[in-house]
Amino acid sequence: MARRISFMERLTQAADLPDEPLPGLPLIEVAGDRRVLIEHHCGVMEYSTQTIRVKVKYGQICIEGACLTLTHMTKGQLIISGRIHSIHLMRGCG
Repeated sequence: MARRISFMERLTQAADLPDEPLPGLPLIEVAGDRRVLIEHHCGVMEYSTQTIRVKVKYGQICIEGACLTLTHMTKGQLIISGRIHSIHLMRGCG
């Protein structure tokens, strides 16, 4: 089954704009193996020094590592620091 294309995606394609994240969708920025920034999150679902799971619009982002800490969190963004081993995107998990 084909995925339905949103109005914003069609507009971006028609205007031949660079492939940038659409407004409201999560943006994940990784700085080496020590820091992860997530924008447009929907809250933290699990928090330990080994695993942090974050709810996003279409599922969850799971960060695994060692000595993980949530160093900054606002309604719009959060920053996770520590030794990052893996980042998993799980679509549709809720």
